[in-house]
Amino acid sequence: MCGRYNIIDDPAIRDLLAYLGIRQQLQTTYNIAPTEMVPVIRQGEAAPELCRMRWWLVPSWAKEPSTKYSMFNARAEGLAESRAFRHPFKRQRCILPASSFIEWRKEDGKQPYDIRLQQGALALAGLWDCWGEGSETILSCAMITTDATPGFRHIHSRMPVMLEQDMLHQWLNPEIDGRSLMACLLPNLPGPLQAVPVATRINNSRVKEKPEPIAAEERIE
Repeated sequence: MCGRYNIIDDPAIRDLLAYLGIRQQLQTTYNIAPTEMVPVIRQGEAAPELCRMRWWLVPSWAKEPSTKYSMFNARAEGLAESRAFRHPFKRQRCILPASSFIEWRKEDGKQPYDIRLQQGALALAGLWDCWGEGSETILSCAMITTDATPGFRHIHSRMPVMLEQDMLHQWLNPEIDGRSLMACLLPNLPGPLQAVPVATRINNSRVKEKPEPIAAEERIE
């Protein structure tokens, strides 16, 4: 599962936004955790748009917002059947722009790794939904995860779905049924990754500092 990620306002993030026609800039934010408000790209009336959503999906049919169930990640394998995710998967897909994400490897305890593309920013696949009406409206999202690729499995058995650039507009297009996009969710890397062990301070979601490397990075392909 993916429970933390980072956004850095750098040329890679700006290039990703520009490719999707987004003119706003993102604020550098470290150690973003579930239930926080996050920048999300979804399809607007005429073009992709950037908005802020709660990273913990609240289904439109829920009686009230709740954190009783883990709704910040959505397993790719069950999207079409899940009561919570099947409707958003059909027409309400989104992208969470990220510079890197944190994953934990079981060693002596849990060792966090900061994981990024060697080149470019990450376009993480997500789903969104809208709960409530008027002033009570909550826009929320979940990040989609899939089985890890062979080169990633020594860190974790799951990883976020990292979309290839040529998939982005299809993924956002609400006129395309999500079930025809299942190939986008198969275990795949859009390019080589860098994985760096970082200090365990990052385990505390209140720590909003740049992850501190404690060992040399490794390349994942």
